[in-house]
Amino acid sequence: MVDASLVLDAIVAVSIAAGALFAVMELRDLKRDRRLGLLMQACMHGTTREFEDTVSKIWRTDASDAKGLEKQVSSAELYMVSDFLVSIAHFGQEGLVDTRTLTGFFPFSYMWNKMKPWVIAERAAAGMPKLYYEWEVLAQLQENGGGYLATGKSP
Repeated sequence: MVDASLVLDAIVAVSIAAGALFAVMELRDLKRDRRLGLLMQACMHGTTREFEDTVSKIWRTDASDAKGLEKQVSSAELYMVSDFLVSIAHFGQEGLVDTRTLTGFFPFSYMWNKMKPWVIAERAAAGMPKLYYEWEVLAQLQENGGGYLATGKSP
């Protein structure tokens, strides 16, 4: 005959295992929801009128140095775009959002190539050689993949 306490112990063990499995599944879903929330907030910021106007302005610039770029786009606008892109790139490098997803949404490479002289000047002025480094890394990753967001040219 089976002892009732053994049956109860088995039921408790199975319940604990099922509860742990359920908790892990819920945490995974929560993590995915949180990542999606970060991406959606970034997209919402990246589609404001002010941000889109600034990106469009930078997109159309034809400057080979920092001073030339600052004549066409204000410093505040350059900081706004660069700070945004480095923040989003940082999400990717920390694993909060998949870098492949980010490079499909944001023009890291094309904007890097447009703003690189300004970024280099900012690094020198601040004495911070790694300023905007996360953005540079994602720009290189995106450039290796090619496409519209890397080249700025329609396919």
